[in-house]
Amino acid sequence: MSGTRDTKHETRSHGVAQLARLDAWKLSDDLALEVFKLSRHLPSDLRWLSAQILRAATSVPANIVEGYSRSSKREFLHFPSIARGPLTEVEYYLHFLRRAELIDEKSYDALTSLRRCTGQTLFGLMRSTRASLPPKKTRLQTQLGEPKEEYLAEID
Repeated sequence: MSGTRDTKHETRSHGVAQLARLDAWKLSDDLALEVFKLSRHLPSDLRWLSAQILRAATSVPANIVEGYSRSSKREFLHFPSIARGPLTEVEYYLHFLRRAELIDEKSYDALTSLRRCTGQTLFGLMRSTRASLPPKKTRLQTQLGEPKEEYLAEID
């Protein structure tokens, strides 16, 4: 392989070290790991359930990673929003496992607390990212390249 790289289409992928600065990613990664450990102890005839909760749990940090690789904050914001869906699925599966007496109360409480904290932090990340975005231009502003009011003022 040569020493040159085509960087024209590279994404903002800085690896796990950069992501580790995002609390929402760290918590969701912790949740995915704890769900993985839990899934290994479920009965073998419930592999479908194990696969479902694990898929949902790993989808949360995976969506944050995917969003982080995007080129703008607006694009990034879409992916934590998507991550909220699988996080809610994890909440349901934990509820189901508890009702089916497949996990004990202590494990349920710990995982539910981690899931709740992950959700709150994810929401905070979305809120702070949204607050840092510049205002969206209207279609007329985009077409004319200037604020609508200035354009109308020149006509009078």
